Amino acid sequence: MKNFKSHVKSPIESLATDLNASSLIRQAEAAARLKTALAGWPALRGVTFHIGPVHVETLKIYVSTPAALTRIRQSVPSLVQHLQSLGYRISDILLKVQTSPLPSLTQKSHQKRAFFSENAKKAWLELENKIIDPHIKAATEKLYAHHQMKKNPSDK
Repeated sequence: MKNFKSHVKSPIESLATDLNASSLIRQAEAAARLKTALAGWPALRGVTFHIGPVHVETLKIYVSTPAALTRIRQSVPSLVQHLQSLGYRISDILLKVQTSPLPSLTQKSHQKRAFFSENAKKAWLELENKIIDPHIKAATEKLYAHHQMKKNPSDK
């Protein structure tokens, strides 16, 4: 009996041969280039926006708020001229408010840093000595060690 090795395509090979997928990849690349070209445009500064598809020389731009849409709408003719000067075949821009929330760089939450005062450190160590469960004790020791590395802003 002969051993036939079936040819399994890699994900990259599958995408390259699938007409729909390769079209989507080209659209994504075009959207990324357009977003880069639009990023410095004055009306779009500080606005969370995404580039939609280009259909018959009409570009769709999705913005996060109606106020941003109104602000950008006023500069659509000059924006079209700007894109045409960069070589894009765009004759119109359709603006839409995104119904689902768009990710925003300003909305990223930052972890708060906790600082232990001397009294808090003493209380923590006393609590740690009373813990019997080895897993909980190890977790509290790691947490305490993590906070020991941070300096209290009042300490100089």
